[in-house]
Amino acid sequence: MVNRSGAVAALLVLLALGAVTLVTVAPPPAAPAGAPATEFSAGRAAEHVAQIAQRPHPTGTDDNARVRGYIETVAREAGAQVEVQGGEVVRVEEGSPFRSADVRNVVARLPGSDPQLSDGRALLVVAHYDSVPTGPGAADDGAAVAAMLEAMRALRMSGGVRNDVVFLFTDGEELGLLGAAQFASSNDLSRYGAVLNWEARGSRGPVWMFQTGPGNHPLIRAFAAASPRPVANSLTGEVYRRLPNDTDFTVFLEAGATGLNSAFIGGLHDYHSETDTPQRLSQDSLQHHGATMLALLHELGGTDLRTLRGGDAVYFDVLARFVVHYPASWAVPLALVTALALLAAVAMAARRFSLRPFRVLGSAGLAAAAPLIAGAVAVGLWQLVLLLRPDLATLPLSEPYERAAFLAGFTLVALATLLAMAGLLRRWSAGELLAGGLLVPAGLLVLCAFTVPGASYLWQWPLLAGLPAVWLAALGRLEGPLGVVLAALAPAVAVVLFVPLVNNLFVALGISLAAVAVAFAVLGGLTLVPLLAPLPRPLVLGGAALLLAVVMLGVAVADSGFSPAERRPDALVYVRDAVDGTSWWLTGDPEPDEWTTRALGGSPGDISALTYLPEHAGERLLAARAGDVELEPPAVKLLADTTAGEVRTVRFLVQSQRDAWQLQVRLPLEPLRSCTVAGQELSAERLGENAGERGGVVFAHFGSSQGFELSCAVQAGAPLVVEVSDYTVGLPAEVADLVGPRPDSVVPVSYGLGPADTSVVRQIVTL
Repeated sequence: MVNRSGAVAALLVLLALGAVTLVTVAPPPAAPAGAPATEFSAGRAAEHVAQIAQRPHPTGTDDNARVRGYIETVAREAGAQVEVQGGEVVRVEEGSPFRSADVRNVVARLPGSDPQLSDGRALLVVAHYDSVPTGPGAADDGAAVAAMLEAMRALRMSGGVRNDVVFLFTDGEELGLLGAAQFASSNDLSRYGAVLNWEARGSRGPVWMFQTGPGNHPLIRAFAAASPRPVANSLTGEVYRRLPNDTDFTVFLEAGATGLNSAFIGGLHDYHSETDTPQRLSQDSLQHHGATMLALLHELGGTDLRTLRGGDAVYFDVLARFVVHYPASWAVPLALVTALALLAAVAMAARRFSLRPFRVLGSAGLAAAAPLIAGAVAVGLWQLVLLLRPDLATLPLSEPYERAAFLAGFTLVALATLLAMAGLLRRWSAGELLAGGLLVPAGLLVLCAFTVPGASYLWQWPLLAGLPAVWLAALGRLEGPLGVVLAALAPAVAVVLFVPLVNNLFVALGISLAAVAVAFAVLGGLTLVPLLAPLPRPLVLGGAALLLAVVMLGVAVADSGFSPAERRPDALVYVRDAVDGTSWWLTGDPEPDEWTTRALGGSPGDISALTYLPEHAGERLLAARAGDVELEPPAVKLLADTTAGEVRTVRFLVQSQRDAWQLQVRLPLEPLRSCTVAGQELSAERLGENAGERGGVVFAHFGSSQGFELSCAVQAGAPLVVEVSDYTVGLPAEVADLVGPRPDSVVPVSYGLGPADTSVVRQIVTL
């Protein structure tokens, strides 16, 4: 057994290393406006953010045009060749309504000094300039737009680079990546060597490079060489590609491009919210955006862009200071050699009787169960939290404002699990605990190497660092100072790799999915058990840690009430159904609050979202009858009606009569043979894939006061029933007067996170 004093000393060192790891994974400090002209300055970029994020500027609005004009002006002043590209576009995405809009992309090119270096291929830098209708978009994606404008200026002041650099400011990203789709369909993407996309899901935090294209190793090498504070790992890329989340980068990947996708994700409550303001945006995160961007431009600007495709890489940053990377093809041989070396050490120890096999296997069995137990405890505690505070479900991802206390509580659950494991096995030798604790990572290592090689590094390097201690234990020589040092090697590597990962999981997934982060924390901490076992009464310490976790969560729950500073989100949807003359109040909130009670009363009924909000099909909404406000219904104008043989083609215009921001058309699937929107013909099969559970084929058009055209083919002689609704941003004044102003204790639901404040008028016309 490792001696007690050595174990305590090693634990203190590892604790300090963990603290250093957390502190170092942070964005660099913001450079002031007076920084040298050739450098990126968040102070200068912040001036652009202030202009961009004055107000919400969604696609098709006057403010959207204002921001576009500002980008054009600044880009020309920076010496770029600027043009505006765009037009009507529809994006066909499986499982979603057909979304369309008239988008306008700004394309700014800085000519290189030697574009033939890459046979004329350019570097494409991308961010979207549209915002959601519910927020001014300072972070999402004003920070990236401002960073591009400042990087453009700094690049020119430094003399530029050899390759052409194209800065693409897309429109309509928030509506379904429409601007990127328009650009990809009207430009030859093979003329771009790489795409660098920049995003935000929040208002602060370090910028993570979280996604790459295929054949990423050359780009990872460039990123490692260039980034002043790299934060990236290949596990994130493996996870992200399996999630349903999308950015503009998705469109470019689908079109065959490659590149890097980066974002900061801290400050979730500001995401898509009215609080996404310049004042809430972290200047350090803005600096990290731009400094990384400018460094990559210098690195890739002098590179033959034709060489940026190769094999895939396994990669990870170390303390956000440098990136370790190697070919993914190495993952399997490294894993097999390492796992076999561990098994050989255990086998030799069994022959020498220095490690007892049944104890090693028992330790491994408990190590395999520990993360599952910890995760289950975390799930149970979160359900208890929701039982005590059900209104947390109204927050984005159910993320409480007081996340620090919740974070501490769930971290203590992981620590309690490891201490309990150490207490149960404390009479066994340190070698037996270490070998058993490494068998589980060894199994995960081999599994990941064959299936998701980008995740293999998490197990590869702690396991490799633990091998000397296991071999020393096999020789019966793990006691003494050398044994303590070697026993601490694997935990030290695990701390460096797992601490930022677990912290990022807490941020990315939210406290509601803390069980995932807790399970990973336990997996990363398995090699700590030999150092925890010599502590006095580790089982008692584990129980105390669990009790403290419950206390911390209780304190967090007690302190998690809503206030004017930390407001509860809510929303009201007013529906005027011109089909049957009824009016309704709807909300996606789980229960009425102070404001929504004015409209819904204390005991509202419920209704399926399918009728009025088909994008939320499958959800049940609270509902109550509303007072009638006469709102003009949308118009459907027949433009052409022709029949050729067995096919009738109906072309019609749908237009809002009250300048609503969104128009929605739902058509019954049965008579449809095809439909054409924004110049794209959609087959009956494709229409059927879209219909799903939405009660028909749904088209959503955004931002055009001129409306939009649809042309549909049906069987000759068959009528076409057109259900059309229009949706405002917010409640019109005459509707808002029915409920009065929203109290200071509540805030509008962020766009995309549930039904938001809007008025809907529904009409059905048969053509």
